[in-house]
Formats: sequence, structure tokens, C-alpha cells
Amino acid sequence: MTVEIKRNECVVKRGGTPVATGRKQGFLLYLNADYGTECHMAEGDTELWHRRLGHVSYGTLNAMVKDGRIKGATMKTNVACDVCATSKQVRKSFKTSEEDAETREISRSDVVVCSDVLGPITPASKSGFSYAVTFIMMKSRYVTVYPLQKKSDVASAFKRFYQDIKTASGTKIKVLRSYNGGEYRNETMNSFCKAKFIKQEFTVPYNPEQNGMAERMNRTLVEMTRCMLKESCLDKSYWCEALMTAADIRNILPNASNKSSSPHEMVFKKVPRIDHMRVFGAQCYAHVAKEKRKKLDDSGVRCFFLGYAKDQKSYRLLNADDGSIVISRSVMFAEHSVSKASKSRDTRVFDVIEEEESVEASLPDDEDIPAPVTEEELRTPTLRAQNSSHPGPSDRPSDTIPTRASSTPGRNGEEEWMVRPVRKKRGVVRYEQEFPSHRRGRFNLDDYEGDFDSFYCFSAEEDGEQASSYQEVMKSSYKEQWLQAMKSEMKSLEEHSTWKLVDMPPGKKAVGCKWVFKIKRDPSGKIIKFKARLVAKGFTQRPGIDYNETFAPVARKESINTVLAIAAAEDLEAENVDVDTAFLYGEVEEEIYEDQPDGFEDERSPKKKCLLQKALYGTKQAARQWNNKLSQHLVDQGFKSSTADPCVFVRVTREEYSIIVIYVDDLMIFCKTKEHIASIKNSLMEDFSIKDLGDLKYCLGIEIHRKRDGTIKMNQKSYIKRLSEKFGVENCKDVHTPADSNSKLIKMGQEEAFVPKYPYRELVGALMYIATCTRPDIAHAVGEVAKFCELYDKSHWTAAKRILKYLKTTQDLSIVFSDINKGELIGFVDANWAGDLDTRRSTTGYVFFLNGSAISWNSKRQPTVATSSTEAEYMSLYSATQEAIWLRGLLKDLNYCAKNATTIFKTIKVASAVIALEFKPTEEMVADGFTKALPRDKHSKFITGLCMAV
Repeated sequence: MTVEIKRNECVVKRGGTPVATGRKQGFLLYLNADYGTECHMAEGDTELWHRRLGHVSYGTLNAMVKDGRIKGATMKTNVACDVCATSKQVRKSFKTSEEDAETREISRSDVVVCSDVLGPITPASKSGFSYAVTFIMMKSRYVTVYPLQKKSDVASAFKRFYQDIKTASGTKIKVLRSYNGGEYRNETMNSFCKAKFIKQEFTVPYNPEQNGMAERMNRTLVEMTRCMLKESCLDKSYWCEALMTAADIRNILPNASNKSSSPHEMVFKKVPRIDHMRVFGAQCYAHVAKEKRKKLDDSGVRCFFLGYAKDQKSYRLLNADDGSIVISRSVMFAEHSVSKASKSRDTRVFDVIEEEESVEASLPDDEDIPAPVTEEELRTPTLRAQNSSHPGPSDRPSDTIPTRASSTPGRNGEEEWMVRPVRKKRGVVRYEQEFPSHRRGRFNLDDYEGDFDSFYCFSAEEDGEQASSYQEVMKSSYKEQWLQAMKSEMKSLEEHSTWKLVDMPPGKKAVGCKWVFKIKRDPSGKIIKFKARLVAKGFTQRPGIDYNETFAPVARKESINTVLAIAAAEDLEAENVDVDTAFLYGEVEEEIYEDQPDGFEDERSPKKKCLLQKALYGTKQAARQWNNKLSQHLVDQGFKSSTADPCVFVRVTREEYSIIVIYVDDLMIFCKTKEHIASIKNSLMEDFSIKDLGDLKYCLGIEIHRKRDGTIKMNQKSYIKRLSEKFGVENCKDVHTPADSNSKLIKMGQEEAFVPKYPYRELVGALMYIATCTRPDIAHAVGEVAKFCELYDKSHWTAAKRILKYLKTTQDLSIVFSDINKGELIGFVDANWAGDLDTRRSTTGYVFFLNGSAISWNSKRQPTVATSSTEAEYMSLYSATQEAIWLRGLLKDLNYCAKNATTIFKTIKVASAVIALEFKPTEEMVADGFTKALPRDKHSKFITGLCMAV
């Protein structure tokens, strides 16, 4: 080695090649530790480089040795490799004609891109991906891989690829060649290509040879992936990591069409380094920062190599102990040792970022420490993602869909290792770019692509302050509140004697457990409680061994409405109680062992297991055991369960008329006097720990407002307001009908439909909840948009948003319970013959009133096609009669107004001995709004007919 000193700078060379730089200070030379253009390790032989480069062909390897790209290795031919022989076996190919060769020479340019989709690949990757799409630049053969959850995400991937390539290399794509699939032929892809002046070329159906370059590249990548997984002994679910690494390798290797330059060199005009390359799955040891270990703890952790984290100049590693993902630059490799990674490990994915070191030191003596990877090198635009932090509360998703990226280094002063567990909750994902440009694009809600998850992406929580794991609690700004909630939960568990610590017998299997955290808010969104709940991982229970029966009922919405109507008419007192840790009162009949909870392990017996005595939350039978316990208590107190709804209990005496409605651990109590309610509460407190919530004002997300003039109003104003803010319509113009009466929604064909890029299902689900609970006026409109959850486009999304805008406009509209027409149960039923344009099925709509208040309503398609309007009317009448019989049974159990026949108004005349039918013309039919969209004047009349008011 030689050292050249120029003024205060120095360069260390080996064989004329710079290996380090530094500065002179006094008589000492200080070398930059993070600099390196060559790998500080012993040069590997040919077989080792063959493995490092994903089992590349020896022809390509010899060419690299000859060109001097690989130093120290010898040229070899016909070397037998067992992994290649078993993983790359193919049929003998046909000879290529001269005409085909001439055709392939046409349009060979990087402005032409070929694309193909891989998958479905089983098993799915650790991040839930089952597909991958490749984009190959025609001239250079530069390949980019994007993992996908489903094929329909191809359009989103191509948009990112276009921008990434344009930003990184200045190349503007002019032609996209692909096979004739729906993922390439859709309006999203067509619109984007037209806007960017990109010509789309498609293969003839069932002729994949016309897209031969993409097909061959996919075969090459799959072969490399198969070889690397086979040699590494890693589970096949790591195929995504192996595929990304394979793409990285192909981009730095010369190929048959470009023997003197690699794809990376042709695209980015720089010769890539290869001295940092390592064998996929090789054992290695990552450095653990001193801040993360004690004095006598190991300074390294054993890992397996998974690929390259480009933006961080480091490696992606799999922690051999806990299955977490480690990103580190200080790594020692043992490439000659074949990894023995467990194939059955339940791998948890972490984003572990190692802070960049800026210290200056002498060149390391250890030859196995690799040089860092620079930003400009080996840039395959693979999908990597970082966790998106939310400093404050948020009930609405971000109105941006950020771009994808690899994890970025920590802020100055952060610890070297920052572990962030994968979050499971719904929400909007954030991405950052992988290419040198760090611009972050912003998109409108209409461009939302919630189904396109990034590689190891993290979902944003619906509540920014809400923790998702014990580890996150320890880092939370609300740590003390969460810890207090956990201690309160553990105290409840101890008071209920939930388990006892025992040595688990041989042959038994323990059920896991975890902490679940929830912030409870009042209707205005103010935090009222931090709640921690220890739950069992019930999905690990085995049927017939750990559980048998699991069904547990809850009260129907119609039952709650019926009891509220009775309470308003009879002026009953109504209060609400909540049972604390309700499931812990249910006794377990099976023998179930469970792990000790995080943060509360017994120091004296850390290896013992918890033998459950009570039904812990999360166990399959917990809800059933609690329901049985509570039901038995109420029966012992003289209550009788309704045969129509087993969660409605009634007790009738000369002095008392009491009703209890149960929804899991929430009890709604209705009595003639406050004294009777107090008596029931006292009896409950003898067996259970309850929380007295006072007068019934808020239950199951529904606001209840009572006036002592005999009226009770029920609405979801606060929920509608939060939903409007979440979907960005809080400042919309007023809309006075939930649907356009002059248009019909129809199903789009597979090829002409939009890629599902809107949060459509999320919005429709929220609308269905509102329509079921308090807003019968949107029942038909919601039913219409719900039919297209599998295949929808912008017209359906617009229709769903119109419903939300209507709700925002009429958010004060309420169901009103009163004493009008006291003691009467009447119904209206109607049908819209062949109203569904796609299936020609008819629509049934009905609504029932008790004491002049709507208690039950429905709008749905009939199960079969009616051959006439009369048949459709009879089918709708059948559904309404079923509901009438059920309601009469419920009222009979409640000892309330079931003596006279129920009157059902219909637009046809029918004689019946079971129910009393009366004819109503269409203009007077209240149920008409449940079967079709109405214009504004008729819709206003419809609301009046439902007895709804502000």
C-alpha cells in the first residue's frame, strides 16, 4: 500500500487504486471510516462469486473476471452446481429464425419498456404480497420490480416507475409493451399513458412469445430467486426479498445484448461496484450500538443476509433470534456457512434503522467488514417503506398518498437502533421515493390508492395517540396513562382469579396473548379514558381441544328501537350501565394454557404458563360464557328472556314493568320508576362490577336525546360529522337527496372498470352502519352502492360520496319516538319490479311503525327474478310478513300491544287471515323510498312519512 499526502489531505492506495481518504493533523493521519470504494475482505474464489451473484451463469462470470470487474478469481467452465441443476431446469428451446431476430432489433431503445406480472405466488410474502410486476427497459435490460397485493395495482406501480426513471435518469418512456390483460387495459392506465404520450402495445391473446423479453426476464429472476431461497434454507415466504435482490444483481451484470456494459451503467452512466455483494441468506453478525446493550452484553447479533438497503448505504438482515428486520452497515459475514434459518418462525417485521456514523478512525483491521453502499449505486427502484408517525390525534385519514421509499436514516441524536413494529390497523399508507429525488407527491382523495401497499409498509393508525403494542407504549408520549391502564387491567385479572401459574404438562400447547390499547372518546371526540385490555390469541386455539361452542347473541337493532318506542309511549325511565371486564366472569370449561403477559412476567417463575380459570378476552368461548353467566343472573332475578330476541329480558308484576336490553357488556335498563332501576343495579352489583352511566344518552355510537314531553330522538350527528371530515366533504355544498333519481348505477365490465383506487368499501361500510341504525331515508341508496363493492369505478364512488354529502346536509335529522297512534303496529311494503339493471331482480322495501315511530326497515334485492310485477309484490309482501310475525312475537314477550292484527299497507289488494292488509296508492306509499331513488319533493314527503324530524 502507498499513502499520498497533499497538504492536509491524504489518499491510501492499493495497487494504484484508492481505498481510503483522510486528513493530516500534526504527525497523525485520520482516515474516514465511512469511505470505501473496495471491499475490505479477502477476494473470493469463482464459486463464491457465483453464489454472491445469485447463481449467475459461468459465462457471464468469466466475462466479468476477464474484464477485471472481479479480482482474484479464476476463469472456470462447466462447473457443476447442484442448486442450479435443480432450480434452473427447463425444456430444450426451439431455434430462433432469422425473421424473429430481425424483429427483435426493431425499436431497441430505453424509451421502450416491456412489462409482465408474476403470480399469484404462494405462499404470500411476509408483507402479504402475492404478485410482482416487472418493467424492463428495452435497450439496457434494466429491470425494476414492484411487489403487489393484487394484479389491479399494476397501474399504480407503472405511475411510480415512470416518475422514478424520469427523475433518476431523465429517460421519458414512449412505449409500454405488455400482454393483453385487464391490469394493463383499464381506464386508469389508458388515461395515464395518454397524458404522458405513451403508446401501449399489447400481445395477441394466448401468444406470450410476443412479449418475450419480459417473459425471459421473469424466468431469469424466478430462477435466481429459487436458487437463492434453496441455498439459504430460508422460508419461501421470503421470496419477495430474494426477488428484489435478484433484480439488484441483474442490473449490475452484463448480458448477451450488452456484453461490455451493465444495465445500471447504461442507465445511470456510472460503473456499479460489486465488492459489497454478499451471498443471499448467508450468516452474518450485525453490530449492536453500545446504547442498546449493557457492558457485558454481546456487541453483535446473529443474522441472515436478505438484501441491500440502498438509501442507507447498508444491508438488510433477518435477526436469527426474533425474526425482525435489521438494517445495519457494520456487519461481519460468514459466507461459506450455509444458513439454517427456521422455516416455521412466526416472523415479525420491524423497521430497524442504524444511524449513520460520522466519526473518523483508522481503517478497520477486520477484513470481513464491507464498504458501505453509496446512494448512486445499484438503484433498482424497489418498494420500501417507512413508518409514518402522527404526532397528534386524527380521526380522518391523510388526504395524501405519499410515494414509496426505503427507510431513511434517523435524525441527529437518535439512537442507533429504532424498532417499530408492524401495525395492523386500517388507514392510509405512506411511502417515500427510492430514487435520488426526495420530492413527495401529493394526491387528492379521488387518487387514493389504499389497496397498493408498499414493501413492508406501515398502516397509519386511525387515532394518532393510540398505541398498537406494548413496545410502542414504552415509547409513547402517553406512556404513564397507558401503564396505569395496564395496571388497572392486571388488577382486575387478579381480582377475578383469571389464571394460576403452573408448569405446562408435556404435550400441551400454550395460547399466546397480547395487549390491545384503545382510547375512548365522548361524542365530541374528547378523550375520556385510556383503556388497556389483555387478550388471548384465540386464533391459535384448536377446536375440540381448547374450545367447543362459541355462539353468543347480541340484541338486534330492531329490538332496541322497539323498546325505545315503548319507553317513549309509556314514559319509562331509561338508564345505561356497563359491566367492567365482563368476559372475566365467564368460567372456562376447557383446559387452556397461556403465555404470561408482556411487562408483567413473574420474576420468580418466568417460564411457567397461565392456566386459565376464567374466559379471557380473545378466547373463542369468552363471549358465550359471559352471555350464559349474565343470562342466568337475570333469570334468577325473575326476568324472562324473549323467544324472539334472547338478549331482551322482561319482568312484569303488578307494581313493576322492567325491560333490560343486552349488547355484550352494555345494559340498557327501562323501568317505570327510578327505584326499580336502582333495585336492578343493586342486584347486578352483587355479582358483577358495574359502571353506572346514568341516563341513557349514548349507546353503540348512537346519540339519544330525551324530552319529558313523551319524545325520544335518536341520531348519529357526531359520527356523521367525523365521517364527513374523514372523507373530505365537511365543506361541501348542500345535497338534499341521497341519490340521483334520473340515473342508474350499473356494473362495469372487467376490462373497462377503474382500478379500485378509492376507499370505497370503507365508506360504504360506514354508510351501511348509519342506514341500519338511525337513517332509513338512505337505506335504498346505500343498498345500491353496496352492490358494487367488488367492481366499481368513479361513478359509484361519486354516488357513495353523494350519500355522505346528503348526510352532512341533514345531520340533525333524527328518528323520533313518541306516543302518537299509541299501541299500533303498522307496516308499509312496496316493490320495484326488475329495478336492478344488471340482474333484473326486483327490490323489496318495507318499514314498520310502533306508536307512530319507525322501528324496523329494510331495502334489499329479492333473491330470485320475478316474472311479473305481481310476483314481485307478493315476494316483497312475504318478506314484510316475516318481519311482522317476528315483531309481534317480540311485542308479545314484552307484554305490549300484540292482540290486534298488524296492518300492512300495500299497493295491491290481498285477503289474509294472518295479517290485515290495506291498499295504499303509490303516491301515499311510505315504503316507496325503500325501492327507488326519489326526486327532492317526493323524498321530503318520504322523510315526513317516516316521522323523522330535526
